[in-house]
Amino acid sequence: MAGLVQLAALLTAQQPAPAPAPEPEPPAIVVESERPRTERELAELASDLAENPRPDRPLARFEAPLCLMVASGDAALGQEIAARLIANAKAAKVKVRGNGCSTNALVMIADDARQQLQAVRSSGRRLFAGLNARDIDAALGARDPVYVFQASQTTAASGQAMLRAMPDTPPENRVTAMGRLSRLTREDMLAALVVIDREAVAGLSPVQIADYASLRLLAPTGEVDVAEAGADGPRTIMTLFAAPASAPEQMTRFDRAYLKALYRMPPGAFAREVLRAAVVESAGKGGGDGED
Repeated sequence: MAGLVQLAALLTAQQPAPAPAPEPEPPAIVVESERPRTERELAELASDLAENPRPDRPLARFEAPLCLMVASGDAALGQEIAARLIANAKAAKVKVRGNGCSTNALVMIADDARQQLQAVRSSGRRLFAGLNARDIDAALGARDPVYVFQASQTTAASGQAMLRAMPDTPPENRVTAMGRLSRLTREDMLAALVVIDREAVAGLSPVQIADYASLRLLAPTGEVDVAEAGADGPRTIMTLFAAPASAPEQMTRFDRAYLKALYRMPPGAFAREVLRAAVVESAGKGGGDGED
């Protein structure tokens, strides 16, 4: 989307570094085991990580191929983050496009991100299509230093567009499906944006930044409260900015299981089905919390 590229130019002092072409194939990601976790522990983590979604609603995911750009004043850092993020997407079976595509996923490391985003909001510019002023205000009201914006659209599970009587009315699905297990709708991610304050990444590795950004871009996620999770609870990269000193060095086993389940399940799978699949995947390999 052109709006994402224009926004990158507004918020970064230097030309953004585009993601490298996805070929050749990235090396396999090996996940090591930690101590086993109970399904109850993992189920609680799943709900927190996915921001307590409605159980009977689909979770948003990219159906169109991912077209990534990473914007950073440090071109080398941007390239490292982009390469790792593409590898993570491929490991989750997310379709990826190379250079020359229309950007629909953008990671930016910006100076004073909040102030600059507020300036864009006040100017009346749109971050990207599908994101309204209320969504922007909600993201800006989140805890510093990371701001996440996602635009999604409800469509028929078959991919057909749904009709609206008026632009602001809910979509009406006139596509039918046979069988009680059929899912009539799905939630298509149209675009995603992660903006991080430059000061906040000091001391963090490119792998940590990329793994955190992977979850924020590719799936509905929120930061996990370390106090609520408990010091001995299952770990997740989603504590990276809430508690950087104790955060894992990379995505944990459960983080990867969540992404894998989201993109493996049929279109329109309910949140409860995706999260349950993630719990089973993580617990079934002998440890609910290994890091790769």
